[in-house]
Amino acid sequence: MQTLQLQVPQEPARRDTISLRTYIKYDPMALRPTTPILVSKTVVARRPLQGSVHTLYMIMDGATVVSTSITVPNEHDCAAAINRYRRESAASLVDKAIAKAKKRKPRAILVREVA
Repeated sequence: MQTLQLQVPQEPARRDTISLRTYIKYDPMALRPTTPILVSKTVVARRPLQGSVHTLYMIMDGATVVSTSITVPNEHDCAAAINRYRRESAASLVDKAIAKAKKRKPRAILVREVA
């Protein structure tokens, strides 16, 4: 009985990956990027945490920090944080308006006499 001999082409060695036994030295004194990044339509500011390998990501709505995260936020995280912040700020504005209306004195009722 004959055996099949298939000739499979050899894959070239990949040069864009690192090997399993690669050592990378981490320099804690090296500068890390602090420039803001754009996630979809949202600006996310980054701040390296002192004495740590982590970076703090701050989701911004204008000039206010809406939420913070240690991991890089995705589009859904940013949208949810901004919607939550806007909902809370709208609710606080309504509460302030109601409190201000309760403090106001009622107007005197003018009754005209019929002659």
